[in-house]
Amino acid sequence: MLPEPTKHEKNVAAAIHIAGIFAPLWVPFVAYFVTKNTSKFISSHAWQEAIEGIVWKALLLVVMVISLTWTIVRLVYHFQTNWATFEWQEVATRLIISVVVFLSLFIWNLLQAFNQARKAWKGQWPKRELKKLAKASAENTLP
Repeated sequence: MLPEPTKHEKNVAAAIHIAGIFAPLWVPFVAYFVTKNTSKFISSHAWQEAIEGIVWKALLLVVMVISLTWTIVRLVYHFQTNWATFEWQEVATRLIISVVVFLSLFIWNLLQAFNQARKAWKGQWPKRELKKLAKASAENTLP
């Protein structure tokens, strides 16, 4: 059974998730390394936020690479055709799509961070820790 976290641990874990919105990599990693030997609850939430930060950064990187690749392809095409088929509507449409995609990803990240902070504030352990506990108890019950 995982220990019940203290009020301080709940607040710090929730704060790590909120701080992860503004500094998605360094705050959770620093919190993890500072608390890994003192508070399992805080360090597990910090690790969860660090992994989620890496996933979000990777997702944003993929979207940016696709967007940049498409932009370069279109610029090369327009350059080769001497800008004969260039239209500002294409640029405006692409800009609007990019803004909507990035804004959607940001809002999703924001909602996830608030949801994880709420769970930490309530004292819920990350699923990763619960799975580790279930696996360990299953191994201990086998003959």
